[in-house]
Amino acid sequence: MSTLPWDDVITVAPDDAEKYLALQRSAAFARLRSRSRRYLVSMTALFLGMFAITVALAGWMPESLAVSVFGHVNLGMLFAVGLIVLPVIITAVHLFYAGRRLDPLAERIREEFERNRR
Repeated sequence: MSTLPWDDVITVAPDDAEKYLALQRSAAFARLRSRSRRYLVSMTALFLGMFAITVALAGWMPESLAVSVFGHVNLGMLFAVGLIVLPVIITAVHLFYAGRRLDPLAERIREEFERNRR
């Protein structure tokens, strides 16, 4: 007997299990996962790329980050602020993208699944 915490919570009737597997193999579900994965990978690459550039510049070319942009603000400060602001921008873009591209498709998939499940 398994001791996983969710073993007692998730129970699927044998006839429902095949319906869930069919849903997982459906073209609409594959499209939803593809859209979600494409967004996730691209935004992760964007943030990690900016982070890597910041670390590389700080490690190998620190004088480039010391270049004054205006007043007492230098390029390093702008990169640091960018690393703080970028996740907020990514979150806002995600909310917009999910609301227009992911949620409607997920809702259609759920409605169709519930209709076929009865």
